[in-house]
Amino acid sequence: MLKFLAFADLHYMKGMYKTPVESLERIMKRAHDENVDFVVQLGDFSNSLAGSPEIVEPYFNNPYGLPVYGIYGNHELEKPGNTMALINSYLCNRPVVFGEEEETDEAGYWYTDIGGYRLIGMDSNYMYHPEEDRWYHNSADTWPFVKGTILPNSFGVSQLRWLDSVLTDTEAKGLKAIVLTHPAVSGFFKGSPDTDKVQEIFARHKGTVSMAINGHHHTDRVFVRDGTVYFDVNTVHNIYWEKQTEHHYKDTHTFVYTDYDESGNRVKTEVRPLTSLRQGKNTWFTTEPLSAVVTIADDGTVTIKGSKAEWMYGVKPLFECDEVRPEIRDRVIRFGEE
Repeated sequence: MLKFLAFADLHYMKGMYKTPVESLERIMKRAHDENVDFVVQLGDFSNSLAGSPEIVEPYFNNPYGLPVYGIYGNHELEKPGNTMALINSYLCNRPVVFGEEEETDEAGYWYTDIGGYRLIGMDSNYMYHPEEDRWYHNSADTWPFVKGTILPNSFGVSQLRWLDSVLTDTEAKGLKAIVLTHPAVSGFFKGSPDTDKVQEIFARHKGTVSMAINGHHHTDRVFVRDGTVYFDVNTVHNIYWEKQTEHHYKDTHTFVYTDYDESGNRVKTEVRPLTSLRQGKNTWFTTEPLSAVVTIADDGTVTIKGSKAEWMYGVKPLFECDEVRPEIRDRVIRFGEE
């Protein structure tokens, strides 16, 4: 049996979103209380990790000694100072095997073995330049994309070749794989442009990938295809984002804001209006942080123990639907069920 906690799209950055450090602390406490084997974050952990040392301690150096593993989202390299060398150093607090990159200097994808499973972390920050016939990796100097490129949120040729070889080795060792991606690769809705290629790789190793887990879409979905469970993990707080011309929150709708110095020490805490947030106009927030505890039993049964919140101040997006809701639903998926 394997048991872990997953969360996605924390999007921590002072003054941009409502997400407080306390939400991350509550998620880590839940992981401890649930006695999980490890914790995974599925990208967009922070819009500027370089400027946010206050979230390193409660996650990477958490007080419970929990192993943590993370992947790149599309916002990890958003701000100056957020280099791949920095982000890579804070993805995992246990040893992992990073891939070898052909197109760029560094690779942000990795794998590690835990019990009878191989955890595989993917990096979807590649994009293709058709005129130059080459792949680029995103950086703080080029974010959100390199000029002249297409196919953002791709994995690139080298990484896909690496994934195929890692799954071949996974089979040879008699392990099962859990693949972590930021955009979805299920093929049931729009995700990475490389979804078809990933599906082809999975098909060549049918029965090897037990789960493929992703963030990015800020929705709550589960699909099963060819024996693989695809789990789209909802965001911690920022359930729905859409550019707006007017605020849907009022100045009387407040949140608790905590400021930290450059060393991550708390400076002050005060009440501020949601309208003061740079992305408050475009985002609908939850009251409580969302995460999921996933248990994979020896018989292949996958149990998802979710969490539930409310819309802040009862303000709902017009697009609220079955998948866009302030919760991660409980589910039990039995092996082989489609």
